[in-house]
Amino acid sequence: MPPPGARLLMFGYGPEAFGDPISGVTADELSARFAGWPLADVTPGTNPVPTFWFTLHRAAATA
Repeated sequence: MPPPGARLLMFGYGPEAFGDPISGVTADELSARFAGWPLADVTPGTNPVPTFWFTLHRAAATA
C-alpha cells in the first residue's frame, strides 16, 4: 500500500471526448472511486479532444 502523502498522477479523457455516454471520466468520478486519495489538481491536456491530468494525494493516516 502506498504511504500517506504519496502522489498518484492519472491521465484521462473527458466524458465528451468520444461522444458516447460511457467513455471518459470526470474529477467527481475519480474522487468517488479513489477514496482516501483527495484530488489535488486537474490540468487540461493539450490534445484535440478533451483530456486531463489528475493529481491525487494519499490521505494522511489517522491516529
